[in-house]
Amino acid sequence: MINDWLLVLALIVLFLLPRESDLFAEGLDQEHYLQSLIDQATEKRLSQQRYWHLLLHYKKSIFGKYESQEDGLSFFNSPGGKSDPQAELLATLSSFFKKNEGFKKGEKHPQCNFPARFKWLSKQLSFDTSRFPKPACSLLEGWLEELNPRRITLVFASYYMNNPASMFGHTLLRIDTKREGPDQSLLNYGINYAATPDTDNPLMYTLKGLFGFFKGRFSVFPYYTKVQQYSNIDNRDLWEYELNFSEDQMNDLLLHLWELGGNYFDYLYFQENCSYHLLALLEVANPDLHLTDSFFYHVIPADTIKVVTRNDNLVVKRVYRPSLLSQMNNKRLKMTPPQDAMLQQLVKDSSWLERDEYRSLEISDKVLILDTYLDYAQYRNMRNRKEEKAPTEGDRKILLARSRLRYQRQDQGMIQFSTLPELGHGSDWLKIGVGRSAGQTFEEISYRPAYHDLLAKDIGYGKDSQILFLDLTARYYNDLEETKLDRLKIIEIISLTPYDRLLQKKSWRFGFGIDSIKDFDCHFCHSFKTSYGLGFSYKSSYANPFLLYALVDSEVEFSKRLDHDYRVGGGGTIGLLLDLTEDWRVQILGNILAFPLGHESDYYKVSINQRVALTQHSDLRVEMSQMEGKDEWVLSGNYYF
Repeated sequence: MINDWLLVLALIVLFLLPRESDLFAEGLDQEHYLQSLIDQATEKRLSQQRYWHLLLHYKKSIFGKYESQEDGLSFFNSPGGKSDPQAELLATLSSFFKKNEGFKKGEKHPQCNFPARFKWLSKQLSFDTSRFPKPACSLLEGWLEELNPRRITLVFASYYMNNPASMFGHTLLRIDTKREGPDQSLLNYGINYAATPDTDNPLMYTLKGLFGFFKGRFSVFPYYTKVQQYSNIDNRDLWEYELNFSEDQMNDLLLHLWELGGNYFDYLYFQENCSYHLLALLEVANPDLHLTDSFFYHVIPADTIKVVTRNDNLVVKRVYRPSLLSQMNNKRLKMTPPQDAMLQQLVKDSSWLERDEYRSLEISDKVLILDTYLDYAQYRNMRNRKEEKAPTEGDRKILLARSRLRYQRQDQGMIQFSTLPELGHGSDWLKIGVGRSAGQTFEEISYRPAYHDLLAKDIGYGKDSQILFLDLTARYYNDLEETKLDRLKIIEIISLTPYDRLLQKKSWRFGFGIDSIKDFDCHFCHSFKTSYGLGFSYKSSYANPFLLYALVDSEVEFSKRLDHDYRVGGGGTIGLLLDLTEDWRVQILGNILAFPLGHESDYYKVSINQRVALTQHSDLRVEMSQMEGKDEWVLSGNYYF
């Protein structure tokens, strides 16, 4: 009897187990099906289609060969996939037939790992999905369900005060999920692409960033964390551009973002930076866009906004999100000078609330002062990274006083302290001019790839700030019949932030590069020099057309034409910037330097420079100067592109 039961059980097990012949037949069927797909893909030349190149980030080199900008090897299914689109396509098709078993911990089936490729190839080759293995892609499905996009917004973090380097800006994406309720934007997710630095050394940080030794990765995070960082801590206004993508296009973007998630690109400050690969992501969502084609050797975040906004119907809505500092300054501009003085008294001593001057104010004026104070307290705490600490005794006193007023202030209009980045002039600059220096006439040509100088129109840029990179000027002297290098500003930064008793920001400048020595006759010799200046600027109000500044300077120069091959000194600069009209700006400055170390010398220089804008991207300039009795003038036409 037992033997009979064992026999029945054995027959049942044998019936339930797949037979080897069935597995063999299934394997043969999949092989035949794979081969048919490969034949179709080859016949349709799918590996040469643009969308395949977008998915794999292939770019054609000057020698006509394709190479992917992606640098993580796990991004490719073929060993030669980085430079061979056809091999990668065939290997990808083959990988989709892998059995579900045998993956190491953390590894995913290729169908789960490359869902954007699976979706596109399925559409092109009309996949019979019943003939593919069916892996469980629960992580991907859960991720898509969590993001569940309703719209996608491109966000530009504007410049922030006293840091001209931020003029380059930063871009990220925001995914607005399908969530009920008014203004849920802060609860959405952000997509950021950034370098993963492995050093705190400023020099190494710069070199690694310039030459691509950092890995750049995409990350997804709660959007409010970036608002906290950019808007509240760094005080950068945000410009948000809602993009016109269909639901299917947003799905394509997310599927491809998933593919990129575990991989990396070599991060390059001026090419493959925070903005460039975001554009590539948008192209995957809508292959009709040709956003990355606009950039060759450098990509500046503000320029990527210009490219995006130039595409018809891509941007459906713009939103200005002022920083905490801009919100506070907006309230301060509504104050009278006595009210602003009261605010500053409150910052010094909260017991000033007990004074008759405050008690006699109208309730609306009290609220304006107290609300501005609370903005300032939050700004101060953010700057000091004390947001987790309890309010000070003074802050608590102000909060209590404000809560007792029970008055809702109705602000009318918000001043935009930054301007739309797409309205700014081009970041490349070409100058052609004629002039005369110390009796020699010359023609002059200048070029720089970036970015913005003090005389240029500052729409779209930080006000009264300058950052120049690789600014090169050469002159052809007619009498000598020779071309001479006049200067190469490797980098020059100027930040003229008006001094405010409340914020107490200083003005400063820094630069290094090669310059002609003109304070004594050394026959067009050059020095390598670095300089630094620190001081204050004055501007009576935000809209005032003039700004006055004074800096204490230090300078070091190296040249074989100097005694002991160097000189070290210091001095001072006084300058004035005056906007006579919207298009006419005048700069007057004088500086004096004395070098007690090395080559003992001193000189003074006075300059008057004027710019008249012809368009947003072109202007005429007249620059006149006198140094140690030697006059120089240059008349030039300038074009930004």
